[in-house]
Amino acid sequence: MDFQAMIDATNNKNSFMLHNGIRLTVMEKDHAVVEAHLKRENRNLYGAVHGGMFLTMADCAAGGAARSNGMRYVTVDNSFSFYRNTRQDHLIAEGKVKSRGTTICVVGVQIKDDSGKLLCEGTFTMFCVGSQDEIPPD
Repeated sequence: MDFQAMIDATNNKNSFMLHNGIRLTVMEKDHAVVEAHLKRENRNLYGAVHGGMFLTMADCAAGGAARSNGMRYVTVDNSFSFYRNTRQDHLIAEGKVKSRGTTICVVGVQIKDDSGKLLCEGTFTMFCVGSQDEIPPD
């Protein structure tokens, strides 16, 4: 599996991640890390990280971990808990596969700030929709 090619393709072609300033930085078997350097647009009215940004990052990390087997996945369910917010400008979301079947993959995700504080975490159920070879070209 060429994980670097998968990282490069994700960071160059995933317009939703690009729009939100999220980059896939690590991908290996059953594991992925995404990071974001936050902008004003990622924050809520009070200057804290918007909850949707946390959930978006977690979903991207879960997708990366699930896709590490070379297949395509979509999210079918998640459970997510917010513990604390941060005013730091850099977030790290790490996804690790907890269970992988033929069509269903369950991924645990944690999001931390640069100081290592756990900000939120969740569990994502991903459904396999086919081979990554079936991704349409640009």
